Amino acid sequence: MKTKLFPIITLLLALTIAWSCNSPKTTETDETTYNAEAISETETASTPDFATLVGKWNDANSTKDVGILSNLYSQSVMYYGMRMEKNECIENKLAFFNKKPDFKQEITGEVKVENISADEVKCSFTKTVTVDGKTTDYPSYLQFRKVGDEWKISVESDLVTDENLAKRAEKKKSILTQQMGERTDVDGTYDFNGDGKKESCYILEPKKYDDEDHFMECEGECACLIMFSDSNIPPIEVENCIGGNPHILGDLDGNGTCEIGIWPWWWTSCWHTFYIYTLVNGEWEYFVEPFSVHCNLLEDLESSGEQIIEPVPGKKGMFKIRYSYFDDEEGIMSGTTNVTKLTK
Repeated sequence: MKTKLFPIITLLLALTIAWSCNSPKTTETDETTYNAEAISETETASTPDFATLVGKWNDANSTKDVGILSNLYSQSVMYYGMRMEKNECIENKLAFFNKKPDFKQEITGEVKVENISADEVKCSFTKTVTVDGKTTDYPSYLQFRKVGDEWKISVESDLVTDENLAKRAEKKKSILTQQMGERTDVDGTYDFNGDGKKESCYILEPKKYDDEDHFMECEGECACLIMFSDSNIPPIEVENCIGGNPHILGDLDGNGTCEIGIWPWWWTSCWHTFYIYTLVNGEWEYFVEPFSVHCNLLEDLESSGEQIIEPVPGKKGMFKIRYSYFDDEEGIMSGTTNVTKLTK
């Protein structure tokens, strides 16, 4: 009996080994190949084809599709030299499309891509525009900024517009500075207009008479100018000011621009108004209502390292300011209050 079973057992064992050898196996090489493909797909998703994005923007302009344009822009856009919220930018586009129904554009030549930083890319190209029956080429550019997992347009302009804006700003700067006196530079560089580049600034004091017949008088207007290294940024004219130290306050509202404050010097008194400015659509505006500050408060803030203004946590558009007031019993006092941002 044992002799008859042996060949059968041997045959079954051989079939089992053969089946095992022919079965598919997950090897280390297979797993490595799969993982590499997954990584490649992830990188492609996070780094888009910017030439394709530029083409999508171009087609949306030519077809006047503001819905697609709205999806392409970031919430805040430097639009031909002016800082705009996305909705304002789209309204500007729509008004132009309605005014120029024959408008169309196309990209001619290649799109050159330049990495500005890990989260910002500049695309330069020639834009051929037809409007009012006339066709013109513009050396143009878009800057894309990474917002979350998406890339959005943060800057749109062309070199012709940039040059014209620079010429106008330089002319205005020249006129304003003719009667100015001493210059004081502010330490550091900051992004005042939200274009992704940092600028320096300085303050110009008015020329003052130094004779007894013109005591506490300026040769021209008693006003200071806060000037910027980027000629596209207009000066800030501070009235009733003979000097001061600009306070660089940072990006208080998170829109990409840097706010700047000043406590103007005057010949008399230690009570003055504190002003905070923000750049909106190429013009300086009050960020919050100006408020009263005594020199004692500025000294206290400097020694403590506290800021004169800061955002209120959890309340968008609300800011806590430190101000001065006079109490009949206590004398000069300082306090805090919450105020609302003026600019939208």
